[in-house]
Amino acid sequence: MDCFPAFIPLAGRRVVIVGEGREAGEKAALFEGAPCALVRMAAEDGALDPSAYAGAVLVFIGDCDEAFAVRAREAAKAGGALLVNCVDRPALCDFYTPAIVDRGPVVGAVGTTGQAPGLARKLKAELHARWPSGLSELARLVERMKTPARAALPDFDARRTYLERLLEGPAAEAALRGDQARALDLAHEALRAASA
Repeated sequence: MDCFPAFIPLAGRRVVIVGEGREAGEKAALFEGAPCALVRMAAEDGALDPSAYAGAVLVFIGDCDEAFAVRAREAAKAGGALLVNCVDRPALCDFYTPAIVDRGPVVGAVGTTGQAPGLARKLKAELHARWPSGLSELARLVERMKTPARAALPDFDARRTYLERLLEGPAAEAALRGDQARALDLAHEALRAASA
């Protein structure tokens, strides 16, 4: 493994994107609906001022030449940015942006460390086609059932078995269809049976 894949929590965090062209626009689109403070900045609007990056967890620098990218990266790091990505300049990156399939709390990421972006896009398309759109509702169902399962099934193995079985069957099918109320009823019914 050349790179370690990691998921960075976004809630309440600051993300800065430098640039106004296609590259910056594509990065900004990744954060639509995300619970972060997204800051868009044109290159000429203070991108070389370290204070512009204060508190940033992620910085993307796009739509610029190499010399500007180097200077903007230095400013971001001096300003305390945690991770910086200079689009299409791997040598200037703290991290690479993977091809992402977003299903709410369920996120799939395919990376090739910049070696084969076309392959990453192909694999992303395959995941996108295979993962049902209701997958986020299934994840939310499991999250909602953790506390009741902990109370009804104090034994860890029994609880894990229940939660794993919840991923298949009638409750999962209802969640995937978007019928969260029916999914919860069926999940509670299965929990009563598992704890009997």
